[in-house]
Amino acid sequence: MPEYLKFRCCMCPNTNKQTDKCPPKPFNPKITECRFVKTYIDSRGWRYKVMQGLGDSNFKARYNKPGKSGWKGMASMEWRKSFDEAQSDLNVMAKKKGWKEAGKEGEYEG
Repeated sequence: MPEYLKFRCCMCPNTNKQTDKCPPKPFNPKITECRFVKTYIDSRGWRYKVMQGLGDSNFKARYNKPGKSGWKGMASMEWRKSFDEAQSDLNVMAKKKGWKEAGKEGEYEG
């Protein structure tokens, strides 16, 4: 897994958007994978990602258990006013807990 960023890249046009693609830049004309917006998976197969709640400025990390539908809010995480703040919280927790980045289909990468 490439190292995550604690904060979004400087002057990123995707601020507060849940996109895992970075737009082309003057010195890198290709679309690249974002190193900030991540979905994680733990050893049990639980997936974690940031999702919006009710209203325009309510974001929180949520989890999904294997074989279950729907995402549940993580009680240990606070509601944040921006997507980026909630994603930063999740990135820090994932590093602390040793979670891996989930692949495109939610598969374990690592």
